[in-house]
Amino acid sequence: MKLEIRERDRRSVLLLVGAALVYAVFSFGILPAYDALKDASSDVGVKEEQLSRYRRALVRKGHYAKLLEKARKDVSDAQARLIRGDNPTLAAVELQTIVEEAAKKVGLELNQRNISPARKKDEFFNEITMTLAFEATPGQVSQFLEEIRNAPKFIMVRDAQIAPAQVIHEAPKKGDFKKVLRASLTVSAVLPMPPRKSG
Repeated sequence: MKLEIRERDRRSVLLLVGAALVYAVFSFGILPAYDALKDASSDVGVKEEQLSRYRRALVRKGHYAKLLEKARKDVSDAQARLIRGDNPTLAAVELQTIVEEAAKKVGLELNQRNISPARKKDEFFNEITMTLAFEATPGQVSQFLEEIRNAPKFIMVRDAQIAPAQVIHEAPKKGDFKKVLRASLTVSAVLPMPPRKSG
């Protein structure tokens, strides 16, 4: 039997083959490429952000060494202001000396002073406190506190109780009334922990 293809059938077959080719080109070529481009455009924002982060890191790369050096210098300067903590007895003597020199500068007579032994503040520091009592004018009290604040070592006023030495209900009949305050202060100094001996 001989197969005879008419002109109309041939056109239909060619049209069918052409449609199959167009479908194959779109399915396996154009649509995947379009999807890839769509995904790539959404990734552009992420890639730009990564690029800007890399650029910032490159710009700052030289600054990190300077920042680390500055941080080391700041820590060293701050540690120089702490009373040395390797010997708590000497640290207590140094605190007492600083407080007594500040009192002497402003003309204060310390009536009472009591230094506590060093106590652990946290894993890095110990703390010693000194309680003192005195009578002084308001100006002397403020000058004394200023001297403590400007001391060469870091000293804090933990507690301050200041009250008039005597209560006056009326003005004196003769002369001026001299204002005297009774002060009780607790000052403290933070000491670095002595280095642990490895062994």
